[in-house]
Amino acid sequence: MGEQGLVGRAGSEAERLTESEKQFWASFWRVGPVEILHESGADLVQFGSILAFCFSSYATQPGINFILGAGEEGSVAGGHLADAVRWLETRTSERSEDRGVDFRVPVVPGLPESEAAGEWLRERGFSRDEGARKLVRDGADPQITLAADVEVLEWDQWDEGFSGPMVESLGISGGTVETLFLCLIGAEGWHCCGSIIGDEALAYAAMHIEAGVASIALASRPCEGRDGEGQMGVLGRCIEDGLARGCDRFVLVDAGDEPPVVDREALLRAGFEIADRVPNWRSPARPGLKPQPWRP
Repeated sequence: MGEQGLVGRAGSEAERLTESEKQFWASFWRVGPVEILHESGADLVQFGSILAFCFSSYATQPGINFILGAGEEGSVAGGHLADAVRWLETRTSERSEDRGVDFRVPVVPGLPESEAAGEWLRERGFSRDEGARKLVRDGADPQITLAADVEVLEWDQWDEGFSGPMVESLGISGGTVETLFLCLIGAEGWHCCGSIIGDEALAYAAMHIEAGVASIALASRPCEGRDGEGQMGVLGRCIEDGLARGCDRFVLVDAGDEPPVVDREALLRAGFEIADRVPNWRSPARPGLKPQPWRP
């Protein structure tokens, strides 16, 4: 498949994809038991159109401390980005005397204040990296044929082993994050599936739908000689279910980094195309910060 840009599309297209990603993570944050979220310092605050996500117990992990919506209308002019940054810079954890967390601010190209957001972050000492390339698919019917021994199951028919591969694929870690993925099973608004050969798991997917856009998190396990087959199975199921629910766009969710190569190749085979990179702006270094180990 070729590459396509978000900038060249109608502005509302970039806004739809951004809103879908925001609602994926907002729903994910809210799915866990309150006591577990409280213990890990998990919090989610809205500032205008911006959502700020924080796990203060994992203060050194920008994969799970981040801001979404920078670049949307009012994010800079209305002071919402400044408020979100200030909030993350003042978070505290009972496990550390340090204030603030390391966080990232992805700025999606093509939003009304994307350029202004990038300039605002640059002036305040944030560093920019290229970020991940978005992988997006339209609503065309999937043309996926699976081997006879590959089976796709709902997660409630399978084991709990998907959460580890999921956080590994996203490039994040933490016992609480894995617990939240377990909580997605049967949760309202989520569709979760896994592919297997016999008793061996191949791949998992978690999908959340917002206004006709399906946001998908994908994870896989190595299986000698069967690379990509499991991913194709869960992607095909997600696309079929998304189409049945009126979706016309599918997008891969990331935590700031590219997916593993084998997953990326499967996504391209399933009809996803490479869109623009979404640059990440990383928060300025905090002197003296010591990584805090996870305490079960």
